[in-house]
Amino acid sequence: GRSVGIGAYLVRLGQRIIQMKQGPIILTGFAALNKLLGREVYTTNDQLGGLEIMYPNGVTHLEVDNDREGVDAILEWISFVPEKVGAPPA
Repeated sequence: GRSVGIGAYLVRLGQRIIQMKQGPIILTGFAALNKLLGREVYTTNDQLGGLEIMYPNGVTHLEVDNDREGVDAILEWISFVPEKVGAPPA
């Protein structure tokens, strides 16, 4: 799902970002920004933090269709971490 506000900051602190195709990463929603700007500039949250924005800009490293695909990707990435500090990768 989407990640909003402080959750979006926490997502970005990670070394690898996995984003669902239908889950924008945003600090605030499009309606709040439109209100602040005084006119309708944005019509969806995807325009602010959707995959088409985050992936080309290097924020998102992998896109997935669902949570299960995301968990599978995490487990694959973790499999490359050595069991002990200084050991060669698995």
